[in-house]
Amino acid sequence: MRHFAFILLVCIACSPLAAQAQILVDSAIELRQAIERSDAGDEITIAPGRYEVRDLKLPRNITLRGQGEVVFYSSRPVAKGLINPLPGASIRIENIKFTGARSPDQNGAGIRHDGDNLTIIDSIFEDNEDGILSTGSEDGRITIQNSKFLRNGYGDGYSHGIYVVRAASLYVQDTQFIGTRIGHHIKSLASVTTIQGSTFDDADGRTSYAVDASKGGDVEICGNQFIQAANADNSTIINYDLSRGGKPGSLTIADNRIINHHPHGKLLRNKTSVKPLVFDNAIANEGVGALDYRQSIAPQ
Repeated sequence: MRHFAFILLVCIACSPLAAQAQILVDSAIELRQAIERSDAGDEITIAPGRYEVRDLKLPRNITLRGQGEVVFYSSRPVAKGLINPLPGASIRIENIKFTGARSPDQNGAGIRHDGDNLTIIDSIFEDNEDGILSTGSEDGRITIQNSKFLRNGYGDGYSHGIYVVRAASLYVQDTQFIGTRIGHHIKSLASVTTIQGSTFDDADGRTSYAVDASKGGDVEICGNQFIQAANADNSTIINYDLSRGGKPGSLTIADNRIINHHPHGKLLRNKTSVKPLVFDNAIANEGVGALDYRQSIAPQ
């Protein structure tokens, strides 16, 4: 087994010298050791391969970057997730696949985020009970770009592609959600939720809502594509209500392409006093009945 290598980058500023380590690892043992020995700001590069990890705790601000094809998985149940950013930690993840997370409570997550900020770039979440389950800081910011969420969800309606329980903001861009099992593609209780340029395809997952914002807040859903299956577990594509507390904010649904196969399909369920802005959406209704989008015009 090779020892992990350190490359120090020294940044010169007016303040004392600051050193940032770039660490290369090629086994699960080395990965765990590198995280334990890391300092805030370190970057850990992971060589191609499969890494068995289970509840791998990330206690400080670091970056995990896959080099080539890197897969995180566990052959045994997890308590929380494959990896677990801890309170106070802000984590950046690039080019890593998370697959097969299972737990006794049916909420095993690819990433169980208990930290502050979380940034996900070019990563895949496949066949987990939750792709990402975030129970972190109320002030945390979660950003997900150019990633894929494939067939996540236990199948009981309580686990999802992404489930944000607490955060100041959730920003999702250029990301695919396919075949989420009965749960929602995205369930966001963040104060601000922004979803742009992404694809939501129920496929054969019997997905419920594509987007569930059940704590109100400011929600913008623009420039996406939604494909609702004929056998979707819920006939509505987007839900906006206050069933989880919170307060109404603003709701914009614009410039989306919506393909509906459900015979009772609805674009929006809005159970708040907010009057949403809904415009320039291209709707292709291939269901038996008419796609009901009247609920998107006036609050119910």
